[in-house]
Amino acid sequence: MMNKTTKDIISDIATVIRPLFESKGFTFKKNYFESSDDSGNIYQYEINLSKNKGYFSLHLRLKLLNKYLMRDVNSVLEKALRDSSYKYHSNWSEGDIEASIKTRTNDYCVSMITDWRCFKNEDESLDEFRKRFSIWMCVFNDINEVNNWEKQLTESVELSLSWFSAIGSDEWIIENTLYPALLVLKRIKPDKLDEKYKFILSKVRSENEAKLFFNYLNNT
Repeated sequence: MMNKTTKDIISDIATVIRPLFESKGFTFKKNYFESSDDSGNIYQYEINLSKNKGYFSLHLRLKLLNKYLMRDVNSVLEKALRDSSYKYHSNWSEGDIEASIKTRTNDYCVSMITDWRCFKNEDESLDEFRKRFSIWMCVFNDINEVNNWEKQLTESVELSLSWFSAIGSDEWIIENTLYPALLVLKRIKPDKLDEKYKFILSKVRSENEAKLFFNYLNNT
């Protein structure tokens, strides 16, 4: 069999799922299918494929992006990241800090699914789910090694479309995100802002960053 490139495999995957996505208004762009709505939300199904040590590594990811919302979130975040009290690794150079700030404040992703086990049926174990549906994260030399790969891809589209149809509203963002939720709450439900902030403090890796973000948000 002719050796295939990552571009070839992405093409094989896209060929299977393109009709399903195009029927719902999605377009294919290089390695992802994308659709948008009138609220500025962009919905992406990303085919993240790489080849290392002779085998392919596939990871399917779902993304909700919104440049308008995240531009304002990132504006507040940058102030927090540049605050003199922000705690960076002691061995980071100025260049490392600037690169980190640039990367984080140029990200317009509101929410992302990287672990598809969140779609597991209530009545099945993780092992059962993995045996039935593993294509979201797998390795192979030939995609035909993946059991029922075309059927699994079809299911991945069904799951993604279900997720996309449920997300993106202000209410969903408030319930399912962190910093974007704070920004939306300040705009439409400021009386609920403190409650959400206290919840976020229990979830974030850096309380220092969250506190700075909250303080700058309140002063904008």
